[in-house]
Amino acid sequence: MHTFVFYDTMTKRITIKDIASELNVHHSTVSRALHNDPRVNEKTRDIVLAYAREHEYQKNMNAVQLRGTANNAIALIVPNINHSFFADIVSQLTDIAFQKGYVISVFQSNEKYEQEKEIINTIIQHNFAGAIVSIAKDTQKSDHFRLLKKFGIPLVFFDRVCEDVMAPKVIVNNYDITVLATECLIKKGYSRIAHITGTNIINVFRNRDQGYQDTINKFNIDYKNSIEIKEDFSIEIGKEVFNKLWNSTEKPDAILSSSVNLTLGILIQAKLLEVKIPEQLGLITFGSMLSSEIYQPQMTTIEQQETEIAQATFELLEDMIVNKNNQVIIKEIKAQLILRESC
Repeated sequence: MHTFVFYDTMTKRITIKDIASELNVHHSTVSRALHNDPRVNEKTRDIVLAYAREHEYQKNMNAVQLRGTANNAIALIVPNINHSFFADIVSQLTDIAFQKGYVISVFQSNEKYEQEKEIINTIIQHNFAGAIVSIAKDTQKSDHFRLLKKFGIPLVFFDRVCEDVMAPKVIVNNYDITVLATECLIKKGYSRIAHITGTNIINVFRNRDQGYQDTINKFNIDYKNSIEIKEDFSIEIGKEVFNKLWNSTEKPDAILSSSVNLTLGILIQAKLLEVKIPEQLGLITFGSMLSSEIYQPQMTTIEQQETEIAQATFELLEDMIVNKNNQVIIKEIKAQLILRESC
């Protein structure tokens, strides 16, 4: 799927000389005021700082440190480097960038909106050639991403995206693949399918939840249980969720999990409680497990095609950097359901 939209005109980055010209003072006075130098009187300093805030002045670290050099650094922001999906994307993008003559600087938001905002400020200050972003789970505002466009820094989202920001995006067919996985479980005879996913704030988990809900309704299944995990996905959370499910009045006979870490917790706890898979519990997980084919029974997985995602993401960003392409292109990468023995 390709969607084309056109950017608005980019705002020029304001410089110290611009501020000096507008306020009719020397540029060295502006520089000192911005650094709270005591040699600048308080009234002048306040006027300079107010003007800088109003016009969203950001220090260009490249102009300070690397005058006259080409900028080939790309910023990559991921929510959690420990997540296997994001670790794979980082590895893939780093390799692609190196082959193309770029370097990747990896930033981790730790799933925190405020930290993500600070990273964006750093990217602007250092005037990166471009930014690749997958947003934090509690990011509900997108003004900080619009600042990148304002300062002429190309931006591409992947996987988790801000849908209201006019920037190229690489997404996965989360709705369709969840429908397929849920239908697969139903057709195999499972009728009490629990869905464990993330917060609906994020497009990825919202689309997966909608796919699950629509499929359960389509087949008129009475049992519906979609569990929204607001904490970071972890093995311990997987254990806790499985314990609650297995101790409930109506146990599920299948689970569709949005995370490898959650799934590992489920597997550990299921083994402890001597729950047989797939006889007592069918199981499908998003993401590649290193032990998917080794684990007995072999794990049915939804593979998200990290190589294709990374390649498409980099190509979009490079096109913006090199060719100044002002189109917003949305590329959808097809995940695959790999059927094995766990359901």
